Amino acid sequence: MVLKMIVAEDEQSFREGILTLVDWKLYGIEIAGEAENGKQALEMIHNNPPDLLLTDIRMPFLNGLDLIREAKAAGHEFHSVLLTGYNEFEYAKEAIKLGVSDYLLKPCMPHDIIRVIMDLKQKIEQSENEDKALNAINRSWNRNLHLLKNQILSQWVQHPLMPLEDRSSVMNEVDMTLSCGPIQVGLIRIDSNKSQNVTASKRDLELIRYALLNIAGETLRPLYDGKLEVFRHGDEMLWIGNYPENTTNEAIEGAMKELQLNLEAYLKLSISISISSAAASVDNAHIGYQQAIEAMEARFYQGRGGIFFHAEAGKQTAAKSSILDDAYLHRLEKDLLLALQNEHYEQAVDAIEASMSHIRNNSSYSKAEVHLRSTSLILELQKFAQERKVASIEWQDSFVNWIEQIPNMETLDDCSVVLQKIVQSIVEAVSNQKSLHRTVHATIELIKQKYNTNLTLELAAKETFVSNSYLSSLFKQELGVNFLDYLHQYRVEQSKELLRQSYKIYAVSKLVGYQEERHFSSTFKKWTGLTPRQYQKNYNAG
Repeated sequence: MVLKMIVAEDEQSFREGILTLVDWKLYGIEIAGEAENGKQALEMIHNNPPDLLLTDIRMPFLNGLDLIREAKAAGHEFHSVLLTGYNEFEYAKEAIKLGVSDYLLKPCMPHDIIRVIMDLKQKIEQSENEDKALNAINRSWNRNLHLLKNQILSQWVQHPLMPLEDRSSVMNEVDMTLSCGPIQVGLIRIDSNKSQNVTASKRDLELIRYALLNIAGETLRPLYDGKLEVFRHGDEMLWIGNYPENTTNEAIEGAMKELQLNLEAYLKLSISISISSAAASVDNAHIGYQQAIEAMEARFYQGRGGIFFHAEAGKQTAAKSSILDDAYLHRLEKDLLLALQNEHYEQAVDAIEASMSHIRNNSSYSKAEVHLRSTSLILELQKFAQERKVASIEWQDSFVNWIEQIPNMETLDDCSVVLQKIVQSIVEAVSNQKSLHRTVHATIELIKQKYNTNLTLELAAKETFVSNSYLSSLFKQELGVNFLDYLHQYRVEQSKELLRQSYKIYAVSKLVGYQEERHFSSTFKKWTGLTPRQYQKNYNAG
């Protein structure tokens, strides 16, 4: 450890002796300056603050004690050693007040100066080592305190209050910012789907979650007047905040929208948020957590990127019977399979749309129930498709097994798209064995030429000299997809090439026929399972 030292001494010969008779570098001391009076030394201290000051007491312009006093008053921190004569002990009390570390009686030999300076250097190094150790202990404590808080809060959202448990005292012991009043529990869920081609490392995911919680804390703290704790519970990101007085759902929703904007801006993340009703205190944290989970169920029907309050979730009525006993769905599925067998593909597409519409209108079915029903239907479709040698569909930038995608169906729209793609794949497999109707063929050529314009079903019907309804019906029958969905899929395929060429997303949306970037992004994600940004990132990483 090298220390900087300034020497202030008005006797030139004595000053030069201090500097030349000792090889200070050998002792880990760097001479930062030499001064012949107190005023000059003070300027040196201002310009190049030292660790040590070796100064005479009696000097012109500014004596040694005044030099130390003024330098410390200016905010400089250093250790000082006084050079003093036998008749100058009247300064001793003042020197003690100024925190002078040691003194030397003049005249003195070089080895005396070395001894005092090296003793002081050793004390400085020992003090710094102790400070480092203390800082390390503090950092370790703070890190462990954060982990301890996380563990405690995670336990509270899982379990009700135990007998003799005093959560208010625990909050004080671990320095939580929460108080004993009403609380609200919030749940943050990242909307981004995992890509099979590029999977973030565990370290990357941990860093993302860490950053997300920090941003959530900074953004939401004003809403809760600083009384907020953000934490992890498994892979879920939660917060507990003391319910803000005299506030409205509109004010809370405004803060949540700000959080969504911040995460989009800083981390390029889309999130869904669910929020509990007010609970009496942290003793009821588990109730708030369950309410947040229930509120997040609305995401399945309303889609990603939403803000869901438990009060809204509470309006849903419980299912009177299992989805497996839904007679109307059962009939639609039989119609679907019968239509596929008879090659009435228009009716098959209509049956899929009717099924999804029925489930959406009866949103009392849980996500797990819809997954179960979808799995049952996909197994039936898989049996049928095996005869046509159709084994996979493209989803999230790769060809995948249908059944494997059930857990990834986070919304009803996901279920709808996967089922539509399965039916479309079956129809395409059959259609490849025969020629397309000339009207459909002409319309496909029209789409290839004008997909980047404001092309509509009505315009396409006029160009091919048929009615809107006839063209729509013909498309479903020949391709297993309606006109508009086919147009969207074609635009998405064209946009992929532009994204691979690193075009800006807003530019790509214009080039493939979308006037709004938001509409393009939602359509792209619907038919690929990825946002345009995710697709572009995956391609560049590959």
